Amino acid sequence: MKHPVGAVAVVALSLVVSSCTLLSPRHDPSRFYTLAARSSGGVPGSAGPSVVVGPVALPAYLDRNEIAVRVSPNELTYAQNERWAEPLVQNFTRVLVEDLGTALGSDRVATITTAPTLIPDYRIEVVVVRFEAGPDGSAQLTARWAVRDGAGKIQRIKQTQHQRQATGATTEGGVHALSAALADLADEMASVVRELGAERAQRAERS
Repeated sequence: MKHPVGAVAVVALSLVVSSCTLLSPRHDPSRFYTLAARSSGGVPGSAGPSVVVGPVALPAYLDRNEIAVRVSPNELTYAQNERWAEPLVQNFTRVLVEDLGTALGSDRVATITTAPTLIPDYRIEVVVVRFEAGPDGSAQLTARWAVRDGAGKIQRIKQTQHQRQATGATTEGGVHALSAALADLADEMASVVRELGAERAQRAERS
């Protein structure tokens, strides 16, 4: 049995329309976020201590593009359409360096990858235990970190926890809160570095 020419044309046209629909670009609902350093009113100077930050280690559950949200002590969820714009460990380290430089008033703070041959006054190694937002926008940062002198000898070992509450229960609010918690960690590190510097100056005076 032969099909009418008109029917064949309709079928062919529908196939073309269908293929165009399949190949046409689809809207991507993804949103991308980055941590942000604390804004500073001044310019860090060269008189501050030199510090190298790294390595920084994050837990494996954070090694993914999707932003982790803590919904209970034993449960995490990942926002499929809300993602980090770059690997989180790189963003975390860069912002920590910037915040630490601001807190110390020093432009001689760098990552271990950007200053591999520098012999600094201090080195700071960081192991992040928790770094996630909650469904209400709150943020928690728990980290273990060590400060070494220029010769590599450990001067301080600390485990600290910083919590921040966002102004709104949104992913953007949670990321802002995480940035604030990271700045709090940088402030704490700066206090320890200044304390060690004062102790070094006192020993130099006595010798």
